[in-house]
Amino acid sequence: GVRDRVGAWLGNMPLGTRLMLGINVGVFVVGGCVPPSWSLSYREAWKHLCISPRVIYHRPIQVYRIATSAFTHGGLIHIGFNMLNFVQTGPALERGMGTLRFVHMVVLLILVLGVLYLSLAAAALFFSEPRFFNECAVGFSGVLFALLSIEAYSAPPGTVMNVFGNQIPAKWYPWAQLLLCQLLIPNASILGHLVGILGGFLYQQGSLRMVMLSPSMARTLEDTIPLPSP
Repeated sequence: GVRDRVGAWLGNMPLGTRLMLGINVGVFVVGGCVPPSWSLSYREAWKHLCISPRVIYHRPIQVYRIATSAFTHGGLIHIGFNMLNFVQTGPALERGMGTLRFVHMVVLLILVLGVLYLSLAAAALFFSEPRFFNECAVGFSGVLFALLSIEAYSAPPGTVMNVFGNQIPAKWYPWAQLLLCQLLIPNASILGHLVGILGGFLYQQGSLRMVMLSPSMARTLEDTIPLPSP
């Protein structure tokens, strides 16, 4: 039946991807179950958990929004689209690097993207563009763009990727997706997606090496904490 097929699908999914999927879906389900007037309801949560440069600037204690915004979504279509893309991209990367490195990478990207977002929003404000400083953005799509970038920039030279039937060089794939996303969803946070591409590029180029989990350290930890094979 349907339950068996869903169970088999989840069972075949690597643990790290399943964990991130579960957190995103779990937060959304909780938001849908509590009364709409509660701050944790998905109709209200984005106001309290979004990444908002203005709010964080005036209330630095709310820097936690960098993390909470990634796991908060504005509706069923929003989370559905993001998770559908995540389960298509995440498993291949996780199988290639291992579960611990994958989970560490996602957590690291969330933090790095938050810092990039705040920095670029402040820079835009300095040049008299307040839009991004006043923005209140939520969703996992920044991480998705980072994962797309890592996948694209790690591809062998000459690799092409498909965008609606058009073959383009892998290095341009994230930028094509950014343009396509903005055309289809004009109110999406272009800054949130842009920092995803930049963060993925920095990660793939080794610029975050000092805080990355090395393969040898990951193997040591996996020997200490046995995990199922991704």
